[in-house]
This record gives sequence, structure tokens and C-alpha cells, in this order.
Amino acid sequence: MYDDEIRSRRHYDARAPLYDWANRLAALVRGTSAKRERSKAIAKLGLAPGLRVLEVCVGTGTNLPLIRDRLAPGGTFVGLDISRNMLVRCHRHPFGRVAVTLVEGEAAHLPFADQSFDAVLQHGGLAEFGDRRGAIAEMARVARPAAKVVICDVGVPENGRVSLLNRWLLKLQPEYEKPPPLDLLPASAQDVSLTWIARGSWYLLDFVNRPG
Repeated sequence: MYDDEIRSRRHYDARAPLYDWANRLAALVRGTSAKRERSKAIAKLGLAPGLRVLEVCVGTGTNLPLIRDRLAPGGTFVGLDISRNMLVRCHRHPFGRVAVTLVEGEAAHLPFADQSFDAVLQHGGLAEFGDRRGAIAEMARVARPAAKVVICDVGVPENGRVSLLNRWLLKLQPEYEKPPPLDLLPASAQDVSLTWIARGSWYLLDFVNRPG
């Protein structure tokens, strides 16, 4: 494991006990709810019963209850995270009528075969990755042809316009200064769509994976 991966694991292991509380508080500050904003990202995946879905950076599993029922019956949910403490908390969610597998691993080196998933979600944390391009390439690699890949993270619009709230967030979290990674998408990314949620402080970037 590389030094930046070790630092990331320690960082998220330490954050795990307060992670859900902090996310709910941040959403309230923005005048919305974490569930409402997460549902917007999940809706982009086009889920249906029986599909096999990967969530990169699954964290404490906040999205699992929102995804689970859309895959039942017969679906499969795979959640990957670099933090063991996050995965322990994720395991506390009821799995319902879907097969759930939780994997400890790093986003830029996904331990899955090519074209393994019908949809891939990455929600939060990309701005902090040491190798963002590599992580996005890996998400496309493990996605099947015509699968949807959805990336949702903090960022600033490319026109640089930010609200008073977002200016405050920039001071607290410098990673907000990074724009959506449109320039890092692989050649297989087609039908690219970019929208903004959470009052312009989070982006939704989705594409259809169409390998050449």
C-alpha cells in the first residue's frame, strides 16, 4: 500500500464514528437533507431488480438502504472502501433481499474483473484522491458496456461563481476548489452529463460506458 493510501485509510478510520452525523449537519447547513441529495445521484444509475452494482467509497453505507430495494429481488450490491472502520459500520445495515459484499480496497486499484457491474456509483471523496484519473479509469474498466457510471462530489462550477455559503465551505474544505473532473474521463465515457445539486456545492457527473 502506498503512503497516500495509508494516510487516507487512517483519516477515514478516524472519521468513521462521526461521519454520518457530520454529513447530516453539512446538508442541513446547505438547507437540504443528505437523503434527498443522495437520492438524486442514485436515480441517475437507472437501477432495476437483478442488477449487479458497485459503490466505490461506500463509507458507512448511507446509500445502501436507498439502493437495496431497487435491486430486489435477485440483485447484487458490492461496496468498496479503503477504511475498515467504515465497512464495519456499513455492515450494520440490513441487506434485505439482495446479496451484499463489502470489500476493503483502494479506488485506483479495484480488485474486480473487467466489465463486472451493471452500474457504478462513487459518492464523495474523489476530490481527496491522489490519483483521480486512475480511479475514474478503474470505474469504467469494471463497468459493463452501456453501464452507467455516476460520480458525485464536492466542487466549484467552472465559471467560478459560488454562493456565500460555498465561499465559507471553501475556507473549511479546500478540496471544494477542484472543478468536476471532465478532463479526466476515459475515452469510453459517452453521453456525459453534468448537473449541480446541494445549492451548487456538489456536482453530479454521469456517463455511459461504451468501450471502443
